[in-house]
Order: sequence, then C-alpha cells, then structure tokens
Amino acid sequence: MVWKKNKRLAAQGLPDLAWVPKQRCGWDCTLIAHAYAMRRAIEGGKPDLAAWAARHGLPASAKYLALGEEVAILWHGTSRARAEKIAEHGLFSKGGLWTTSNPTIAHSFTRGRSERFATDGAMVCLVMDRREYEFGSDFVVEGNGGIFRFHKGLPAHVVEYVLFHEAVQFFGERAPAAAPWPAAKFKKREGRWMPVQKAPVRYDDEHGYSTAREFAELCVRRLLADLEVVGAIEIFAMLYSLITPWDAITHDEVFELIEDVCKPLRKRQKLRTFALQK
Repeated sequence: MVWKKNKRLAAQGLPDLAWVPKQRCGWDCTLIAHAYAMRRAIEGGKPDLAAWAARHGLPASAKYLALGEEVAILWHGTSRARAEKIAEHGLFSKGGLWTTSNPTIAHSFTRGRSERFATDGAMVCLVMDRREYEFGSDFVVEGNGGIFRFHKGLPAHVVEYVLFHEAVQFFGERAPAAAPWPAAKFKKREGRWMPVQKAPVRYDDEHGYSTAREFAELCVRRLLADLEVVGAIEIFAMLYSLITPWDAITHDEVFELIEDVCKPLRKRQKLRTFALQK
C-alpha cells in the first residue's frame, strides 16, 4: 500500500484522519491503532485495551485484564512479512529492539516499511507484565519517554494483536467479558446496501436495522454514549472495522453521519472532538 497523507482532512482540522486513504480502497486495519492513540490523547493516559478491541469487533485480552495496573501496552511498526514472523517467533534485533507506548509513532515505521519494501505494513500490539522487565538491564527509554529500546528480543507470547492491511489477528487468550461489538455484512440490492440477513436485523434488546446507514448510526450512537467525547478517527475506525464489505459505507456517508448525530466540541491540542447531540 502506498501511503499518501490526506492533506485535505488535516487542513480541515482533522489531523487524526491524516492517514485515512483519500478514496475507499479497502480498510487498512493498521489505522485502528490511531483510534487507540486518540483515546490516549483524550483521556490523558492509558486507554482500556479491552474496550478498544471490543469496539473494533475483536476479542478482549484475558492477559491484559489479569495484569491490571502492572500491564504495559507497547506497539511496534514493521512490514507484513516481518510481522508474520514476529507472531510466530517473537521480536529480535541485533542493534536493539524499538517499541513505543504511542501507536502513532509506530505507525510511521509501518508506513516506512511498507514503502521501503513495496509491501503491506503491519502493526504489532504487545501486552507485557512490567514486573518482568527491568530498566537499564532489559531496556532504556528514549525520546520524550515514549520510546522503549530493548537490548534483547521479546518472546512471542507478548504479541497479542497484529494489525494487517485487511484484518487483525488475535494471538492471546480471550477474556470472557468485553464481548466484541456486533459486526454486520451487507449486499447491494436495488442500489442500496441491505443486510445479508432478513431485515430488520436485531442490534440489541431495543434496536434493529434494515440498511447499512441505520447500522452505522446505531454504532456511532453507542460509541458516543460509552465514551462521551470522541475523535473522528474513532468513528471511522469503528465503522470500517464492523461493516463488510468495505465499500458499503463511504467517507462522505461517515461525515454526513457525524454531522447528523454529533456536535463538535472545542479543539483539544489541535484535535477536533465530538459528542452526542442532545
């Protein structure tokens, strides 16, 4: 995938959408890492990885929930081929192994590897027990404190999610709680995207949907009710993760939905955020 910055969206005050492809061409799943980064920026700390996974139709990590305050979430950007090897054998590097707590930094490496090797990039999400690694002997902190360079490799069991171009693979143990949000498949009928199942399709105990637009609105309303304040990338990432096929909803339709359902809030550190209209 050739990465080109979406300067138009960035200029409109939506820098979190800067790496969303200009035209729908299939959802690049590495971008859900930017949704995690947005939550990190809004909350000013470490987001809930289990909730992040659920919103994108993924299993929650039992290890993440079990570790509690001792958990460390780190990200590593690489090429697709190397990510596949990492999932099987772990992470190794002769000159040091770089990871980061900020997935936007890791995503820049993903884009770089993708362009350098003319292949899809990938993101690796690591779930680690901070008590097993000691500052100095195992790793050092670089940059402004968000980059962690390990002196040796990391075992495969710390790899929890690998974000590829077309899908996300989960390698951990599922947590019984935090069930993935419902996903939906659609097919085109008389020019409209309709559910594969017989409509109306049940969404929850109170709601159902008969079109892709109705499903998308239910998802956005749930996101805003759960989080209260969200960034545009969180809306895009959630919808593009849960809706199949990728062309059942366009960029313009997502923006129309944001305009209809959301109210803009004051910018936070140059980031535009939204809340649910009353």
